[in-house]
Amino acid sequence: MRHRVRNAVLGVVVLTIGVGVGAWALSAEQASSGNGDGGGSGSRGGPTDGRLLFSAACQSVVAMGQQDACVTEVQRLLHAKGADIDVDSSFGPQTLRRVTAFQVLVGLPPNGVVGDSTKKALYASQVRMTVWSPGKVRQQIRAVFTEAPDAAVAIADCQSFLDPLHILPNTNGTRNWGLFQISDARLRELGGTPRQALDPEWNIQAAHRLWSSDRDFHDWPHCARAVKDAPTTTPR
Repeated sequence: MRHRVRNAVLGVVVLTIGVGVGAWALSAEQASSGNGDGGGSGSRGGPTDGRLLFSAACQSVVAMGQQDACVTEVQRLLHAKGADIDVDSSFGPQTLRRVTAFQVLVGLPPNGVVGDSTKKALYASQVRMTVWSPGKVRQQIRAVFTEAPDAAVAIADCQSFLDPLHILPNTNGTRNWGLFQISDARLRELGGTPRQALDPEWNIQAAHRLWSSDRDFHDWPHCARAVKDAPTTTPR
């Protein structure tokens, strides 16, 4: 229940960003029809083998803002792979994050929209989207951030609600990834990839490397209040 309430709050915050990103990605998908993850001829009409997303009932691309049975099918398929997602027929911020994470995990361009390649992967891929529990996440953060365990947990909770597959799109097209929301720029500096950033162990270790440079949490200024309210402070 706590996760769903906080997810709803986050949805209000990122909805405008998500709609903009989704609209941009949808435009790109339609422009690349027939290539990559664009809407090819297989998406409309023709044999579907019972796959709703490839039937005439669904658009060539399922994307942000859509509300119909095709979105329900996307959510159902993600949930069947272990994703923590509400099957509510509404393609909102939560579905955008889960679709993007799925694309990263299966090696597709993470554009956050469901075109032909993503549809095929949703039906055929055996990838699992189950993640560490919040309890395990807290335990590992404390084990790595031995110098400031409570503050580090507070930062991760503030950034991602302790969700290893949390992804936040920015208005400039970049993204923040995983538990500590490692930015694209920081990810390049660390020599990592989005797939690595969605691995909770890698993400925690990467965040500790960033913290160790100055032994503070300046990389996460928007969560400064969370550190202030943490039970303990970072030793200097």
